[in-house]
Amino acid sequence: MSDTSVPPPAGAWGAPPSGPAPARRLPRALFGRLPLKTAGMALLALVYALPLALIADLVGDRSRLLERTREEITGSWGGMQTLVGPLLLMPHDSARGKDEAVLLPDQLDIEAALAPQVRYRGMFEAVVYTLDATMRGRFRLAPGGAGTPTGLRWERLKLRLSAGDLRGLRLDTVMIDGRPVAFEPSAQGENTIDADIGAIDPTRLAEGVPFEIRLRLNGSERIGFVPAGTQTDIKLAAPWPDPGFYGRFRPVAQRIGEGQFDAHWQVSILSRGFGAIATSADDSRDKLLQRLGEAAFGVQLVQPVTPYRGVDRMLKYGLLIVGCTFALYLAFEIAGRIIIHPIQYALSGAAMALFPLLLLAVGEHLGFTPAYAAAAVVVVIQTALYTWHATLRPVLAALFGGAIAALFAYLYLLLQAESWSLLGGSLALFAILSGLMYATRNIGRRESAVP
Repeated sequence: MSDTSVPPPAGAWGAPPSGPAPARRLPRALFGRLPLKTAGMALLALVYALPLALIADLVGDRSRLLERTREEITGSWGGMQTLVGPLLLMPHDSARGKDEAVLLPDQLDIEAALAPQVRYRGMFEAVVYTLDATMRGRFRLAPGGAGTPTGLRWERLKLRLSAGDLRGLRLDTVMIDGRPVAFEPSAQGENTIDADIGAIDPTRLAEGVPFEIRLRLNGSERIGFVPAGTQTDIKLAAPWPDPGFYGRFRPVAQRIGEGQFDAHWQVSILSRGFGAIATSADDSRDKLLQRLGEAAFGVQLVQPVTPYRGVDRMLKYGLLIVGCTFALYLAFEIAGRIIIHPIQYALSGAAMALFPLLLLAVGEHLGFTPAYAAAAVVVVIQTALYTWHATLRPVLAALFGGAIAALFAYLYLLLQAESWSLLGGSLALFAILSGLMYATRNIGRRESAVP
């Protein structure tokens, strides 16, 4: 009597041989060799740890290549920027000789606009931008106020401005107290500039000395500001769809629309937690500048997620996928009373172990999610067809394809919900173990019943 199972469609795989397969229906041989086969499967699964480790090394190499390429792109344009200042430097006499005090603005208003662009080198990309900013405000120092050092030299004051990378800086206007001044490189560091502003009358400073700075600055990836003013007010706009706000202070107002965002920060001296004047005479100046830098906040121009982190996390589930493949084949042997050759175990496991490599190769061009879907579909079709030929059972092939597809879908959800990945992975292992226990619950009774 001929086998009435529906054959697979003709194609590169060809149709599996029809007719009964008595050599595969050997219950006593199956149950007698089950312990040995289980041990072989465990050993074979461990063998696949080597290619998975090699793929993990490749992921690390590609990720480092991406970072080097981005550094090369941004190195010729400008790095990540954090605007610090303007600060008023005031030399003064002290018990140990000459020292310098730094005064933060009483009011600091910044209106800025970002013009981001994506630059490519090969298949890698980096986000750079040009910042157009106007900084307005005033310096105010009451005579004899708290923390004001004695012996101030009012005739040798300086204005200081710094950023993360000043190679792409262009100054349009620098005015203080209605007078234009010119910045020059500072002896303090390569990303700091000073402007000699000469003398300011102390009574004028007590009333408030206004300043205005208009600048254009090239940078990349993120832009930051510091709450230098006793009252700091910053407005930033950019045509970018995915801003990532960072730092201690979040915008008091923000609007994220299609392809652009606007953000507004307001920080007071009470919020930032430190004063407005310090001196090098007691080392409080360095502490003030350090705390000012630590209080930086701003926005990061979030780039499309690279596939490397997703593939790296997927590799942690590599042995789980291989183990599930072997468990399904073993369940088919027990439930369907068939024998699957060890080479067929090995090749199906190899297909699963190479899934992360396929995901990496496609993900570099399409992104993680499309690559995951494409790689999963290809591997499921490949292994389901192979299972059809190995078992001669279309039902088992359909069950195998559906189970592996469900496993890939479940793992994708775990990869997206990082905080739930440990719980989800543990539940998956528990479910797999429970299924194996159910499938093998009658092994002893079946073996004794075989004539």
